[in-house]
Amino acid sequence: MNIQNQLQDFIAYFSGNNNTIEPDDFAKFGLKGELKHYKTGQFILNQGQLAPKIYFLMKGYVRYLSLSEDGKEFTQSFASAPGIAGSTRAMSRQSKSLFSIEVLDDVLCLEFDWHCFFATMKDKPGFLMAYNSLLENLFIKKEEREYAFVQHTAEQRYLNFLAENSQLRDKLPLKMIASHIGITPIALSRIRKKLK
Repeated sequence: MNIQNQLQDFIAYFSGNNNTIEPDDFAKFGLKGELKHYKTGQFILNQGQLAPKIYFLMKGYVRYLSLSEDGKEFTQSFASAPGIAGSTRAMSRQSKSLFSIEVLDDVLCLEFDWHCFFATMKDKPGFLMAYNSLLENLFIKKEEREYAFVQHTAEQRYLNFLAENSQLRDKLPLKMIASHIGITPIALSRIRKKLK
């Protein structure tokens, strides 16, 4: 697989509609992503460990999950290619991750050390515009998810999940979807029967 082509895909995704970063910028500033493959069931990062990298998913999908002290599992979110994965908190604060990222379908990704990546690019206006846009989208999703938990019924949260994750809807175990929308698998089964 040609890493230069993958880098161009990463830059296109990262820049969004701004087209403010060029592949030559990365080469010029010495930024090189490492091409990695993770198999289904592996973890890209683990809860409670340092997580200094940002991952550009080129193939596959993952889930963010956390474990409570008594071992209960909570599915926080999903990410699929093309997309970015990682712990913003762990990267920026050089702290331990509050969650794990599990590979649900074989992942091919470019990995960048976040501090090297950010230190190299932070003075480039195009990069800052792209980064700002990426963070805006993440915050909007977070706000909408929080709003849904307060204002929407479990059924509406399930319907929203299906609408927003059409590529994942038939690939995920129901217990993961139930956990993600904040209900039990039994409650989700009832909702699905009602909707048939």
